[in-house]
Amino acid sequence: MISVFDLFKIGIGPSSSHTVGPMKAAHAFAAALGALDAPVARIEATLLGSLAWTGKGHATDKAVMLGLAGEQPDTVDPDHADAIVSALTNGRPLLLPGRAGRTLRFDPARDIVFDRKTVPPRHPNTLAFRAFAEDGAVLAEQRWCSVGGGFVIPEDAPDADDAPDAAVPYPFADAAELLAQADGAGLSIAALMRANEAAWRPQAAVAGHLSRVAATMMDCVDRGLRRRGELPGGLRVERRAAGLMASIEADARNNRPLPHTPMDHVSAFAIAVNEENAAGGRVVTAPTNGAAGVIPAVLRYYRDFC
Repeated sequence: MISVFDLFKIGIGPSSSHTVGPMKAAHAFAAALGALDAPVARIEATLLGSLAWTGKGHATDKAVMLGLAGEQPDTVDPDHADAIVSALTNGRPLLLPGRAGRTLRFDPARDIVFDRKTVPPRHPNTLAFRAFAEDGAVLAEQRWCSVGGGFVIPEDAPDADDAPDAAVPYPFADAAELLAQADGAGLSIAALMRANEAAWRPQAAVAGHLSRVAATMMDCVDRGLRRRGELPGGLRVERRAAGLMASIEADARNNRPLPHTPMDHVSAFAIAVNEENAAGGRVVTAPTNGAAGVIPAVLRYYRDFC
């Protein structure tokens, strides 16, 4: 069963599977190099399948550089991420952790390979990392699959068991079982899920995570409503959320209430988040970056108007 800690993950845009997942995989590989005795002279990251074909548009290469530089999706500063990537692109050495802790030259044009020919054997979103010694010998290699929603697994990991998790008091495998468990226990879905989460970690930890997620969602709406101009990517798409909200507020000042105004608010909130996601801003995967605007929009309308 999926925890709320997995379902709602704080990260950056524009994609949970093409940005968040690859950053986590690259960070894991860089961290593993700390156990090596031999110094690392070069790192190579190969993107396969969908990551190779659409990686540029989804900033997969940027995510890999950030992960190798020690950044994590939930803690990286989106406003500083471009500066980190620019520094590496322009020759700043990459610092590796632990006993491998030496600087090395990382050239994205050479060391990030977009392999559009090889068919990945397990999953279309596959990354292959290799670390080389000064003489070219391979010191370490890992292959990761970014399976969606920011989840990553080693390519050789066994398939997950889809059976209900017996460690929770109210296990379920589908929506029908969830409703039956809630009816039988006399609990709302929210209360049932809190009880299941409490089997894994203290309630204070659950409440803290939910508070952080909600605050991140609201901050994302605020940023999206403030910012104007063109979104990155070269398609010359202009941000719309701020203009939509200005129009809604003008109607309110002029006493022009319209029957669709509530949905206009929800739409403006959702578009604000979607635009922040497209710009590489801080978002919450809910459950993916592509769907990141829906839950914040509904929560924001409820908070502000209900």
